[in-house]
This record gives sequence, structure tokens and C-alpha cells, in this order.
Amino acid sequence: MARRKKRHAAEHGEVENSERWLLTYADMITLLLALFIVLFAVSSINSKKFLALALGLRQSFNPNPGVLQGGSGVLNQSSLTKTVGDHSMSLHSIASNMTGTTTTTTTTPAEGQMMANEQQLSQLQAQIEKAIAAKGLQGKVTSSVQARGLVVQVLTDKVFFTSDSADLGPGGARVVDTIASVLRAVPNDVVVEGYTDNQPIIGGPYSSNMELSAVRAVNVVERMTGADDIDPNRLSAQGYGETHPAAPNDTPADQALNRRIDVVVLPLGSATP
Repeated sequence: MARRKKRHAAEHGEVENSERWLLTYADMITLLLALFIVLFAVSSINSKKFLALALGLRQSFNPNPGVLQGGSGVLNQSSLTKTVGDHSMSLHSIASNMTGTTTTTTTTPAEGQMMANEQQLSQLQAQIEKAIAAKGLQGKVTSSVQARGLVVQVLTDKVFFTSDSADLGPGGARVVDTIASVLRAVPNDVVVEGYTDNQPIIGGPYSSNMELSAVRAVNVVERMTGADDIDPNRLSAQGYGETHPAAPNDTPADQALNRRIDVVVLPLGSATP
């Protein structure tokens, strides 16, 4: 009788499910598939997608990163309040934060040369401004480091030439000699550019503003090669006339800004035209 009860229980009782592991396996496969889909979606190295993925993963594993121990709130750390368009948090820094490793940013030879040229031109700018100040010529010369090089600008009305003249005056010669004293010690090539306003020339030895600007630039170059002993192979002169104005030619003040000489110190490795 007892044997029949055991058999009956075995026939009608719960049978253990030996395939429950398939459920766990299927869940794991589904998660892996989702992960690979996400990785494939960002496989083109799209920075915006990568940034979104990285931030999403960080928020998933640390949903409240802004509140730090001992902090006063989510705005306590400037690194946690990046705005749209702020690229100071690079992909390298995000990857470092996720993995806990430190990465270094490499600089290409071209980038390194560009940085070195900019630093050298900035040093030249400081030396020229110091020399100009020592001669008491402040306000007559302005300088700026631009993409084409160090541009030292002198307005012709203040120190260079009389109206419609290309002859260097005593003040202009003093300015040129002061600039040349710094340029003589460096190997950079130099381009002297002449500009005028848009007022037509009436009478005189020059038929156009283009000719006048070119002769003025040539006279500056001759001063630098003769009196200032700069290698003529480093120098060139260009006349632009009324083209490329620095300001509109609407008022006498703006026209005065366009009557100028630009001494352009080229970056190292750039030759004169």
C-alpha cells in the first residue's frame, strides 16, 4: 500500500525543470546582442555618439555623480557643469574617467612646429614693442600675431611720408630702424606691404595708388637692407594700393587707417614670395 502511494505521488507531483538555465542563457545573449548593436552604432568614431554613450554608461553606473562627499551640491565642481559646445572634456578624458587610466595627448610634428612658430613670433612681438617703447614711439606702431605671421603696422600719416609722397621722413626712418634692429637678429623672412586710401591721385610722379603703395614698400625695404644691414634675400616688397582696406573709406579717420605700411614677419620655414 505504501509503495502504491509513493508511485502515485511520483506520477502526479511536480517534475523538476532541468532546462531553467536556458532562460538565464537567453537573457545573457539578449544583453550581449544589445551591447554589440550599440558598439556597432558608434563604430564610425562619431564623437557625439561616443560622448552620449560614455555619459549614459557613467550615469547608469553612478546615477548621482554631482553630489560629492563633503560638497554643497551638483554645481560644486566645475568639471560637472560642462555646457553644450564645451570640448574641454575630450574623448580621451572620458575614456580615462571610465577606465580609471591616464592617457596623454600626442602632438603631430606639424602641430608642434605651428606652436613653436607662434611662440617665436610672440617673442618677436614683445621685443619689437619693447624697442618701440624705449625709443618713445608708442602709439605710432601696432602689432599682432596673425595666421600669416607677425604684422607690424605703421600709419604713413604719423611717421612716414607726406601726402602723395614715397620718401621716408626722419620719423619714418626712425621707426623702420627700430623695427629692423630686432628683425636683424632672427632668420625669418619679411614682407613689406604698402596700402593707401581710395582717394585718387591728382598730379605728382605717381599715376595710381597702386604705384604709390608699391614704391613706399620698396623704399622701406631699401632702408632695411641699406642702413639697417638686413640680408636682402630675406625681404620683399608688395603694393596693394586701395585694395584690402583696414577700415571703410567713409571718413577721414578711417581713410588715415588705410594709409599704412605693414611689415609682415613670416613664420620660420615660410619664404618670401
